[in-house]
Formats: sequence, structure tokens, C-alpha cells
Amino acid sequence: MTLPLKLICSKNKLRKNGTSLIFIQYCFTSEERTLLNTGIAIPPNYWNRKQGRVSRDLPLKFGEVEKHEVKLNELLRRAEDIVNYALKGNRSSPVNFLKSNFHLNEVSYKISENKPKIILDVFYNIDLYIECKRSSVKHCTINVISAMKKHLKGFEIFRNQPITFDSFDVTFYEEFVKYLTYDIIQMRKKEDIKGFKNKFNWLNN
Repeated sequence: MTLPLKLICSKNKLRKNGTSLIFIQYCFTSEERTLLNTGIAIPPNYWNRKQGRVSRDLPLKFGEVEKHEVKLNELLRRAEDIVNYALKGNRSSPVNFLKSNFHLNEVSYKISENKPKIILDVFYNIDLYIECKRSSVKHCTINVISAMKKHLKGFEIFRNQPITFDSFDVTFYEEFVKYLTYDIIQMRKKEDIKGFKNKFNWLNN
């Protein structure tokens, strides 16, 4: 059976950096359909619409064609497996079942009748966010997010208390700013510098 699943990259969804995300499109009916984000973005002019694949002449700065193909084929097979499973079980909405079971960042996957387990670890979710955004934002943005994660981890060790999503309130913000201003250790070749207060003063001048 040929499933109505295909890869698309639309010129109508052009982003500020000139790229468009590649999606897996699934149409169960003309009304029931969905788009699954693959996390891969390229200039749409380098998308072979007829073949449903990345053009071989894609500039290297947008990623290696072979790696994109491996990832896209794996994600497409994953989506096909989930839809097949839903159709064989005569589920009323294969579209909803697909959306509930398709998880972009899983290395391996298991189809489940239940909602996916939500991992509420702050640093785990920061890593997932970084991987999800790595192909769609500038490298300097990834560096900023990674530095933020490093500072949060340092703050967790400094105050000897785990950081959870429940930690984020006004008190946490004030303590974190104080830590960054006066207590964080900046590693230097000749000497360690405590706090970013000099940088903050420079920014306020």
C-alpha cells in the first residue's frame, strides 16, 4: 500500500535567512492532514520537488546532502511505520495517532497507545532544543544557548540545589543575576576573575 506521505519544502514558508523547513506531509483525507517538522532547513531552490529530495548541488554551508538524505529517509520510514500501525488497528484518527507518536529527537522509537513520557529535566530539554535548532539558526546563537546552559549548571553547583522548571520565579532570577554579577568564576590564562560585574558596568555606560 502506498501511503499519502511525502517530503515537501515550500517556497511559501520562506524564513528570514532564506531557508525553508522540510516537512513530512501526511494526508489521511482532504480535511485530515498534518505536517511533521524534520528539523532540516534548506533554500527551497535546492529542493527537487519531483523527486522529493535535496538537490545534489546544495551549498555545503546548508549541510551535507548525504547526511540530510539519511535523516529524511529515516524520519519518513518512522512516519510510515506509525501510520501503518494506526491503520491496521482501525484507529479513528491516524493523523492524531501519528502526531502523538512521532518524536523528532528519538534515536530509536516505540509506538505507544499512551502519550509520550515527558522528561522534565531542565538541562536535558536545553540539549534537545539545541539539537532541534542546530540546523535552522546561526552557530553564534547555538553558542549563546550553550553558554546559558553552562552558567545555569554552574549556578546549580554554586547553590547546591537542583534546578527544575519549578525553580524559575522572581527570587531565582534575582539570585541568578547576583551570581552572574559577583560570584561566577571567569577562567583566564593568568588569573581567575570573579563575576561579570565589569562587563555589566561597561554595558551600562
